[in-house]
Amino acid sequence: MENKPDEPVDHLSQLPVLRLNLHELAREQRTEQGQLALRDLTRLLSALVAGHAAVQTGQVDWRVRGYTHARPGGDVQPMIELKVSAVLPLLCQRCLQPALQRVQDKVLFRLVEQEPGLTQEELEAEDEALCVRVAVDIQAMVEDQMLLALPLVPMHEVCPQPIVVAGLEAQPVDLPARASPFAALASLKKGK
Repeated sequence: MENKPDEPVDHLSQLPVLRLNLHELAREQRTEQGQLALRDLTRLLSALVAGHAAVQTGQVDWRVRGYTHARPGGDVQPMIELKVSAVLPLLCQRCLQPALQRVQDKVLFRLVEQEPGLTQEELEAEDEALCVRVAVDIQAMVEDQMLLALPLVPMHEVCPQPIVVAGLEAQPVDLPARASPFAALASLKKGK
């Protein structure tokens, strides 16, 4: 079926789905990597500044590395390391202007057959348990990790324009240097 020139094209439905068998990737100790266009990550788009040029031209770089880890007792644990990185147009919460911020994250997944219980040991583990029995959609996995890596309060390091509060231009304020609370404790300790 051919699209007519005046019909909108749903480019998301035309994207190929990249599925990876993570158990196979770990067993073969392979690495897969690629890039995804920001405009194709619809859930992530809702957190970005709409209409910003970076939304149309930006991309998320991703890398999935499979490996195995020998556990005590001789068992071999399949593992996956996922790295994601992108420059995202986020709304600065201080000046309410777009702020391009590099967002990158790395997570380790321990591939398991069953979801483990939420024990204290599981909560404190350096890796996360990932229960997968079939090939996973890598685009969904990368988008999930980018959403988890977003800063809670995006801000410019230095806002590009003065911040206006209730019609007044904010003036820089020189705050006095605060004494260290540890210095106060040290002086109390010496007084004993």
